[in-house]
Amino acid sequence: MSAPILDLHSLPAMPATLLRAANPFGKSRSSTTLPALTLRAHGCRASPVLLERYRTACGFDADGFLPLPYPQVLATPLHLQLLGLPDFPYSAMGIVHVRNLIQQHRRVPDTAGLTVACRFDGQRDVPAGQEFDIETRVEAQETGELLWQAVSTLLRRNAARKDKDGARKAPPPEDPRFASSRPASWSIPADTGRRYARASGDFNPIHLTALTAKPFGFSRAIAHGMWTLARCVAELGEAAHADALRLDCDFKKPLLLPSRVTFQTARESAGVVFRVLSEEGKPHLVGRLG
Repeated sequence: MSAPILDLHSLPAMPATLLRAANPFGKSRSSTTLPALTLRAHGCRASPVLLERYRTACGFDADGFLPLPYPQVLATPLHLQLLGLPDFPYSAMGIVHVRNLIQQHRRVPDTAGLTVACRFDGQRDVPAGQEFDIETRVEAQETGELLWQAVSTLLRRNAARKDKDGARKAPPPEDPRFASSRPASWSIPADTGRRYARASGDFNPIHLTALTAKPFGFSRAIAHGMWTLARCVAELGEAAHADALRLDCDFKKPLLLPSRVTFQTARESAGVVFRVLSEEGKPHLVGRLG
């Protein structure tokens, strides 16, 4: 990472960081340039209490290692602090998580001391608005070994195009990779967003209740995208227990709570593809682990 580095001795507190990121006031409107700054927190450890909540909410067993997606939970306060910087030009509310890429180089013991660093990267215009990436690196505190890294792609929607494009959007074609897949039905309860929030610290109101989600255009609360991804990874079992892994996913249709969905997997030469479908057959998430 070549950007200037701001070193922190602990992760930021989530509630205050979320409020700052969501505040639309005091933002720089004269530029859309993202701040060139790396936030780096030292001495990060998974809280045993919060990790147990996460495992319970997502379906992971305790095996002495962090679940493959979990380091992103540790990094979330730094992501929000980046979004709350005075020279970040947008409010975090309304920004959508559209893709995630995780690369694990070695499984992370669940008691390990870690250094977590995050920075902006890769802003670009797309038909729906402006996309940008947040790059995350997780290193062993004592040795500096790179254990885990990720790229989270976020979208700031162009409100003028949202309705215009949505009315013309055609259903996606059927994915032939899943033609012989055996689907599994999941029933996702209404409190899923609240349970995941208590584990991750992400209390974004769109995930909590219908009442708090409605001001943001949702008829009911929606599941955290990273919960849906984690639930898929937990279902993949031992396939997610190797040291070196790459996990890709695209977040599609929001998953309203409660819901019934279908989970499907299909083997490929170098891994497994998976997806979560709504009752209408529309994808909530499509991913690959290998």
